[in-house]
Order: sequence, then structure tokens, then C-alpha cells
Amino acid sequence: MIKSKFVLDIFDLLLDSDEEGIFVRHQIDSLTEIKYDYTGVGVFIYFAHTDQTAEYKSSKTDLVLLGVVIKSPDLIACAEANLFFKNGIIDYLEIWSQDGEYPTKEPTNYTLTQEWHGSPGKQIISDNKTSA
Repeated sequence: MIKSKFVLDIFDLLLDSDEEGIFVRHQIDSLTEIKYDYTGVGVFIYFAHTDQTAEYKSSKTDLVLLGVVIKSPDLIACAEANLFFKNGIIDYLEIWSQDGEYPTKEPTNYTLTQEWHGSPGKQIISDNKTSA
């Protein structure tokens, strides 16, 4: 089970793109974050999955979903989120800052926006007054 609200919010917007994204959305329930690799420029978040995940395997084995932009007081510039699949199953989420500076913890106050060509432009805003 994914514990991060930030990651779940990103998934909510990225997996809203087309029939393929909506179908693989069902994988979320069987994923768990296993590693956060902060690089200074961004973060790679890797996932473990159960056997149940394969039931919602993408027909596109090398699928990559992009187009969610992150704005936060914790960031000098915007960041972008990209979701990578391996053999049709969610493998890792990459978040990278456009200015090359990314904090070593995930933001609690943020605005996520769909910004791919033809997107509905949905947003998720999290404005937590207390930090974790």
C-alpha cells in the first residue's frame, strides 16, 4: 500500500490520461514504496508489487507517462513527474526539478497540474499548515 499522499496525488493525475492509464490505475492498490533515491536534482521512487498487479498489466511494456507539473514553496522552480513501467507494470516514479534543486523530503504544500498536450488541466492542491 502506498503511504505517501503526494505520490498518490501524482498517480491520480498521471493515470487520468487515456484508456491505458485508467486501466493500469488498478495497479496502485497492490504497490508499495520500497525506496526513495534523492539525487539533489530530484527523486526516484521505486515500487514493489504483488502478484495481483499483473491482472492490470499494460499492453505497452515500456509505457512512460509524463505531464504533471509540481509547484511548491519548497521548490525554487517547478518540478515534473514521470512514471515508468517495466513489462507493463509500474516500476518507478521520477520527479525532477527544472532548476536542478530538489529538497530531500517530499513537499506537503503543493499544486499538481496536468500539463500534457490535450490534457483536461486538472489540478490537485494540498495546503497543509503543519509539516511532517
